[in-house]
Amino acid sequence: MEELEAFIESNPDPRELKRALAVRMAIEGYKHREIIKILQVSSGFISKWKQEFILNGIEGLKLNYQRSKGYLSIEEKQQVLR
Repeated sequence: MEELEAFIESNPDPRELKRALAVRMAIEGYKHREIIKILQVSSGFISKWKQEFILNGIEGLKLNYQRSKGYLSIEEKQQVLR
């Protein structure tokens, strides 16, 4: 729980913060309907992120954006730049 509190205090991305707050509230015993009303999220959202936290800890709450792979090869990129 300390790790979760530290993450919340670190001022993460708003999407990550909402995930962390939903998890913390669920762990603290808030009912889903209370969390839904306060955070404006769905019951599925709460369940999903709580499960991710249980399985993967804080890393499970973080955004995992991965850039899409480019269409051009390195040689094609060099040709374009020339």
